[in-house]
Amino acid sequence: MPARSSRLSRRQMLALTGGAAAGLTLTACGTGSGGGAAPSGGSSGGGGTLELWANAATAGDSDSQLHQAAAAFGEAHDVTINIQGIPTEDLVPKLTTTSSGGSGPDLAIVDVASVPQLAAAQVLADITEPSAAVADAFGTELLAGAGYDGKQFGLPYTTNNVALYYNEDLLSGAGITVPTTWDELREAAIELTGGEQYGYMMGASGFGSFLFWPWLWQNGGSILTEDQTQAAFADDLGLEAWEFYAGLALTDQVVPSEFIAANASWDQYVAPFVQGRVAMMAIGPWGTAPITEGNPDLAWGVAPLPGQAENATTLGGTAIGVGYNSQQADLAWQFAEWVTAADQMPYIQETGNIPARLDVISSDWAAEDPDRQVFIEQIAVTRARPALPVWGDIEWGVMADAWDSVIQGQQEPAAALTAAAEAANEKLSS
Repeated sequence: MPARSSRLSRRQMLALTGGAAAGLTLTACGTGSGGGAAPSGGSSGGGGTLELWANAATAGDSDSQLHQAAAAFGEAHDVTINIQGIPTEDLVPKLTTTSSGGSGPDLAIVDVASVPQLAAAQVLADITEPSAAVADAFGTELLAGAGYDGKQFGLPYTTNNVALYYNEDLLSGAGITVPTTWDELREAAIELTGGEQYGYMMGASGFGSFLFWPWLWQNGGSILTEDQTQAAFADDLGLEAWEFYAGLALTDQVVPSEFIAANASWDQYVAPFVQGRVAMMAIGPWGTAPITEGNPDLAWGVAPLPGQAENATTLGGTAIGVGYNSQQADLAWQFAEWVTAADQMPYIQETGNIPARLDVISSDWAAEDPDRQVFIEQIAVTRARPALPVWGDIEWGVMADAWDSVIQGQQEPAAALTAAAEAANEKLSS
């Protein structure tokens, strides 16, 4: 791959800062009644035990970077941090259920798209006041992704987007260049499918619906209307994208049959690619570790997502927040602030993920790996999913069910998408 600049372009910087590199001016606001005290930003004095919940991929095993970070903080502050890894699809429901009962963890690392829902459900504490002191480290766009209704409910932890991973040997062996358009992707996937080998990987349930959004945007469509009161994804542009997306599996049959059950984890989704049986897949930088650990000899690369009418990808990432019911809110805040500070970035960098700090994103480290740099360059065309409390119910409920009904042959794509739009409108009006 050609050499790339190690600095963010003006367009990329503007995408992260919302037009200005300065941090947000945040307004203080305490938590509502019933929860633990809101973090003040002061010292807790050390000591105690903190419970931290994250999805299983983020939590990792006992030797993971997050566990190492927790151990380092614990040793320095005489604190024990217990980390619980929870399946992706179960994390938000479990957080919501436990918090409604007056308990829950002291800290949670969650998908940024879940922050509005968790804030509205009083799962995450308002950290607007203490976060003002560290806001300059993050761009406006990344901070906004960890906020809701003008308040801050988390600190940006990682940032990501979705790109195209490809098997270099399979593509080069077939004389195929990395696709840059939908048609090229489809043609390559068809040519690379045969026997036990497949051209492309897809996911089921919420994994499938999450990976649909770039197709929608690239075709000129939108998820919701501008005022975010109605679904827009089932218009002609949305249906065209949906049918092309579904057609890769149903018509072209370039996807391994086990994708219908790839609904529990990203590790499950990437497995056929790691095994060398799938030539291409769309995923974020969290897909790197399973590949390098599971098949160190695999020759692979990363490229921008193939485009259509335009180029677009999903702005994702995680945020770390303080539990609304935490009785150790100040201590929890200290860890959140510490683990997102510049000195602790190696803990995130070693995972292959991209820390959500401007100084890291624009550093030489970002350009050391050409595959990582693809994600940095795609920042300019990222789009955020709707910041609404009901969004999780739409993406991992309504749209996940619609996608499953299509790939399982229960509904035609058009009927499923129309029904999903109607169900989404009910969620939006409730």
